[in-house]
Amino acid sequence: MAKIIRKLLLISLIATAAVAVYVYDASVIPTDDTLVTNLDRPVQSAQCMTQAPDGVLDRYGKLDVTTWNLYKQKGDGWEETLKQLVDRSDLLLLQEAQLTGALNDFINSLKLNMLLAKAFNFSGVPVGVMNLSRESAVSSCVFRKAEPYIKYPKSMLISYYLLSDSSQLLVINIHSINFTFGTEDYKAQLGVVEQAIKEHQGPIVFAGDMNTWSDERGEVINQLVRQMGLQEAIPSVDSRSKVLGHNLDHIFYRGLELVKAESILTSSSDHNPVKAYFRLKKQYPVKKTNPES
Repeated sequence: MAKIIRKLLLISLIATAAVAVYVYDASVIPTDDTLVTNLDRPVQSAQCMTQAPDGVLDRYGKLDVTTWNLYKQKGDGWEETLKQLVDRSDLLLLQEAQLTGALNDFINSLKLNMLLAKAFNFSGVPVGVMNLSRESAVSSCVFRKAEPYIKYPKSMLISYYLLSDSSQLLVINIHSINFTFGTEDYKAQLGVVEQAIKEHQGPIVFAGDMNTWSDERGEVINQLVRQMGLQEAIPSVDSRSKVLGHNLDHIFYRGLELVKAESILTSSSDHNPVKAYFRLKKQYPVKKTNPES
């Protein structure tokens, strides 16, 4: 029995090494942070872009936001699940999106605006976090942080969208680094997030796969959002994907009214989507008083 177990372990190690070699050979890590879009004139080599949006992101004050780790479209039925999420979301924040021909055709068939923060190329295809919406962003920038040991980067999009009350929504879509000892590198990636939130006075959505698989990582995130005045949209029936008993995917917000949140069961990925239903906060005018009265 012991010999069989040793053989199985050896076969497993050989298979893992073979996969690692294949992934390494098939992957190319760009030297520059690169934003990929499907605009008429895509900016393929810039870190940031700005443009005049055609419309507002919300629907008469209603704003539905979903985050989902797409698992590089490895799961069966991902197109059907993604279509359902697109139909029910004003803004869809994806992690581990691989811009294959199938995904690109899917996006174009639905006439969606796409922003992709390229983390690296796999077999010539960009992989990273992606924003999908029917209205384009006012501006967006890519930031990456390399995993300390395996060196593959995780990417992040910091974008701004126009809302119907004339404010701009700051949207941070993040895939947090995973393979670290301690939290110093994890905190370093969040430094960009903290700075963006500090500089923004309007509403905020901070969401994604934050890889909060330990108490220490969870506390780093909790401390950041507490300091920045953000709250979490927690599903009433919480079926978010867990590792070591900890939720990995989160939606945090500020300056919006949360109606409800939900997590959606699926077999199309190793993560379940998380969705938050928001309303814009009513801005009441300041009543002027007559100083002579």
